[in-house]
Amino acid sequence: MHAASFPANGLVIDHATVIPEWIDYNGHMNVAYYIKAFEIGIDAYKALVGMTLDYIESAGRSTVALESHVTYQQEAHLGEALRIETRILACDGKRAHVYQEIYRDATLLATQETLAISFDTNARRTSPFEPAIAANYQRLVEAAAGLSRPPWVGRAISITARKPQR
Repeated sequence: MHAASFPANGLVIDHATVIPEWIDYNGHMNVAYYIKAFEIGIDAYKALVGMTLDYIESAGRSTVALESHVTYQQEAHLGEALRIETRILACDGKRAHVYQEIYRDATLLATQETLAISFDTNARRTSPFEPAIAANYQRLVEAAAGLSRPPWVGRAISITARKPQR
């Protein structure tokens, strides 16, 4: 993987457009499709670290989500262009703390925070990241180190908690 292919600020950016199948009975993007849009961002960063579909199939290694927390800030509507920003907040030999935001232009629509773990798809169990993959994760963490950490990262769901101001 060439150094130029890694974003200098650690943000991996991809795009999607809200399609008719994503619209629900309330006339906006259904919550399930926010997850779909976040998955587009997941695929982009995984490819960047070397975890392409070819790699996953040949090496039998991928990642799976252990826990995820989504916030919905604003509605998305049919035909809108979305920007999905993904960064790695932390990683160790097996796990990655992934943070994502979906935007319409400059408007934050949703966030997702995920704890993912390296997974051997043949053995159906966790396994350490292969060294080259782990090194690429670390490069993304280091590149994103200068970005501010959103105040809601790590927040628990609570009726009494106030929404942090951005």
